[in-house]
Amino acid sequence: MDNYIKLLSRHRSAIMGFAILWVMAFHLPVSFGFLPFDLIKMIGYGGVDIFLFLSGFGLYFSCSKDSFNVKQYYKRRFNRILPEFWLVLLVVFFIQGDFSGSSFYNLICYATTLGYWLWGKGVPYVLWYISCILLFYTIYPYYFSLFKRYGIKVPLYLIGGGFILMFLYALVCIVFFDNNNIGGLAILTYSRIPIFFLGSIFGSWAKNGCNISFNKKHKVLALLLSFSAFIALMGFIKLFPDDLWVCSLYFIPFIVITPVLCIVLAVIFEKLESINKIFAYIGTLSLELYMCHTYSYDLFDYFVGNYGKHIAILFIILLSFLAAFLLHLINKKWLQKIC
Repeated sequence: MDNYIKLLSRHRSAIMGFAILWVMAFHLPVSFGFLPFDLIKMIGYGGVDIFLFLSGFGLYFSCSKDSFNVKQYYKRRFNRILPEFWLVLLVVFFIQGDFSGSSFYNLICYATTLGYWLWGKGVPYVLWYISCILLFYTIYPYYFSLFKRYGIKVPLYLIGGGFILMFLYALVCIVFFDNNNIGGLAILTYSRIPIFFLGSIFGSWAKNGCNISFNKKHKVLALLLSFSAFIALMGFIKLFPDDLWVCSLYFIPFIVITPVLCIVLAVIFEKLESINKIFAYIGTLSLELYMCHTYSYDLFDYFVGNYGKHIAILFIILLSFLAAFLLHLINKKWLQKIC
């Protein structure tokens, strides 16, 4: 199939399955001991760029439906995330067994996501991606109305604005704060502004039936650009280790890499139906896996001390999947009905 944009829509869940596995590999507290795997693991944070690209892609479909209703949009989006998020926080809170005033304060900061946005001012944070995606969900209907009215120049302005924000932030940090990242983990959100709104452009192409096909030269060029961005990323990591955060050098190459990688994955999943089904199912658990593996990985040192590295890796991954499946089941059976 030559219409690769439509393939993204068809295999969106499977690509999300790949993305969460990549993120989980990135968060593993040990190396694989095999250079190619360790290299892939090292840049596994790129799975987040895939999620945000596909989120922008999918939100365009949601907002362009004839039956679209803003209240129902917010209800569906927030109910998909917040009940599970709060349940996980409560379970972890009670398991930790710390009921001090500071612990309750931390819980409030987590549950309201303020801990992420105010990080650097003595406010704790956890599960930063939840804070990030809730922000994008909140602004998207307003962005979409502008997109429909003024066309593609709206996301292009936002993508350009994202680059300007990166530049100004880097300039301030370098000139006034001795190259220190003063904004904390908020950089993980604003550095992804371009890729999120780029995803919405692809979503509009897919939704509006844009029959984009590529000849051999186009395919080679796209792969070369993506590979060049990957080489640039490796160069940044090697040559500018102190600038990776403040200049967003960790993230800029993925603006080129992500769309091409998603299309390549979509082509693979189109041809390999059995693998597609497995990854698509994992994709349906991606939110739960993100939340559960973050806490399950905290047990790694315990398992290493008792069973060794390889068994520890197996245990925490299995625990992450079991917890994610249980959370998904609870959400489907009870939480969604309550909310």
